[in-house]
Amino acid sequence: MRVNAPVSLQAVVLAGGLSRRLGGVPKAGLVVEGQTLLARTVDAAAGAVALGTAALPAASHGVSPQRPVPGPATAEGGETAPAAIAVVGPGDRIQLWLAGAERAGNVATVQEDPPFSGPAAGLAAGIGALAGEGGHVLVLACDMPGAGELARRLVSAMAACGPGQGVMAVSGGKMQPLAAIYPLPELRAAVAAARAAHRLENASVFSLIASVNMLECAVPSRLAADIDTWDDARAQGIAVAPPTAEGQQMENHDELLQAWTRKLLEAFEIADIDVDIHAVLNLAGVAAHSIVRPAAPLTTFVAGMAAGLAAGSGQTDEATAMRAALGLAKKLSAAEAPAAPGSTGPGTDSATEAPAAG
Repeated sequence: MRVNAPVSLQAVVLAGGLSRRLGGVPKAGLVVEGQTLLARTVDAAAGAVALGTAALPAASHGVSPQRPVPGPATAEGGETAPAAIAVVGPGDRIQLWLAGAERAGNVATVQEDPPFSGPAAGLAAGIGALAGEGGHVLVLACDMPGAGELARRLVSAMAACGPGQGVMAVSGGKMQPLAAIYPLPELRAAVAAARAAHRLENASVFSLIASVNMLECAVPSRLAADIDTWDDARAQGIAVAPPTAEGQQMENHDELLQAWTRKLLEAFEIADIDVDIHAVLNLAGVAAHSIVRPAAPLTTFVAGMAAGLAAGSGQTDEATAMRAALGLAKKLSAAEAPAAPGSTGPGTDSATEAPAAG
């Protein structure tokens, strides 16, 4: 289906990621003042889209032929309306997290390909679900409780932008690429270039948007504060893990994993090997999502065994062998993921065709 309604401001909300520093507890489902963070952020995005559509310069409203929109919403009178907001994250859980949103009727859901392949890949998936070639797109991470006021300030700051310019929040001297409004044509061009160069998967947003002309919008630190750790959650009044042994283990997830990895390496007398714990966990997440959950330990075990055999035979050093094994296993796992509605099947996106090791 193609839509032809002109658009000036749309939004992408990123709700993926593995939340490692929260022990795997999804940030999107944490509750602030009776709403999940995702519902709160989607409501903030919807308010900004409505405000921005009225406030942005007339030149922002021009569009060229429209893109298909997955899962269109139904407008009043039964007509099909293009999604104004795309939420990027695990589709089987997004609807649960959106249950408390007041303005979630015009939202499309999509997940980066391969799953859990980073914010740049998530942003690419998000704008792929939006209509039109012109206008601007508000980008928000789902873990900022102050997203409502933050988004309004960004929309107001758009008045200073010229053609092809966007605006990015800056807090305490730190730029916030996931709290920004980007010119959609320039962002689409940046995504296309990164995809052609196989530089979307596990890439930073800064590397993706390096060519996009952005103005700065200074905001108070409280508005850009996000939730990365349980201490961050406490500071925002978010209920944290219960004071049990399991809760403490989740809160100290990274430290426990590092200590356990060191203990294993010492026991096997290979303590001089550097294990990229995050890369292993990322592979496990992709395998679990793409195949079945028990595939996660099995896939990481086989990848580790293959890396050990390659290094032990003298083919390459341990670090290179591990990167190559993890990369190949991740590519194979991602190719097993069920095809998304409207796609041509697994393995068709260029992100899954990147070399196995980088």
